[in-house]
Amino acid sequence: MRKDSELTIRKQKDFNRIYSKGKSRGSRFVVIIYKRNGLDHTRTAFVSSKKVGNSVRRNHSRRLMREAYRSMSDRIESGWDIVFVARNTINDAIENDVERSMFGTLRSCGLIEDSGRRDNI
Repeated sequence: MRKDSELTIRKQKDFNRIYSKGKSRGSRFVVIIYKRNGLDHTRTAFVSSKKVGNSVRRNHSRRLMREAYRSMSDRIESGWDIVFVARNTINDAIENDVERSMFGTLRSCGLIEDSGRRDNI
């Protein structure tokens, strides 16, 4: 089992590489920017800008995205760097809505391993 620090994107050069050379896809609550990383595991980052709101709202939006990702992380393909960027519409969302939005976007990006329908969505 990998440590959480190995599964998180932290270095600025990695962010710059993903932002400049990666592909993106948006949904109602999040924008997903993704790029192959050449590793045997997927790394993630959850970002909220000041457009989302004050620090309480930004932290809440990151928690929502992390929890939604955690529930589907076992179905994500290996070998990707994925940055989840919160949109300001996430402020009024509940976790189930964010999870549906993220799952649909990840599936449309081709990052979900099987294309079957989720039972709990």
